[in-house]
Amino acid sequence: MTTSPSDDSPSDHYGSDDSALAPGLGGFNSADAARLTPVLTNLSGSAEWAREIVGARPFPTVEALLAAARGVLAGQDDDEVIAAVRAHPPIGARGPVSDASAREQSAAARADAETARVLAEGQARYAEHFGRGFLVCATGLSAEQVLAEIDRRLALPPEQDLVETREHLARINALRLGRLLEEGTL
Repeated sequence: MTTSPSDDSPSDHYGSDDSALAPGLGGFNSADAARLTPVLTNLSGSAEWAREIVGARPFPTVEALLAAARGVLAGQDDDEVIAAVRAHPPIGARGPVSDASAREQSAAARADAETARVLAEGQARYAEHFGRGFLVCATGLSAEQVLAEIDRRLALPPEQDLVETREHLARINALRLGRLLEEGTL
């Protein structure tokens, strides 16, 4: 799901010339905070998370950055995590999505029309049940695997599903941070 753009909310546009950084941990650590914060907000869906990561620099290793990213997310309250989830488009969404989301959801996006319909219905059931959008780290998952994950998660108590949602968000953040460090863009 996406939010409307504002200074503190993520847009669904990544990888423009304005968000390109020097690749590598050195480029990340030396990037201007005013330039890096919106990139990280787009990456994570959370301006709060982005500000905390920017403020914690420099990181001595990639592992330290990834641990900090996970730690900041773990420390966020549920409302902030749910807000970050809203910044992600539905799995298999047709229409404009970020390059990062399109890459991560590529297998589900290739689903035939019937599978796409069932996927949309499953996500609607999830949203009705939990009151928030469904989030899964979809990298490498087929539409059928995403459907199975929706069904599995629908059987969980809300507090356990939120733990799993937070874990999937951490995985997405780590993948995107890795790509940002490697390529200088999302």
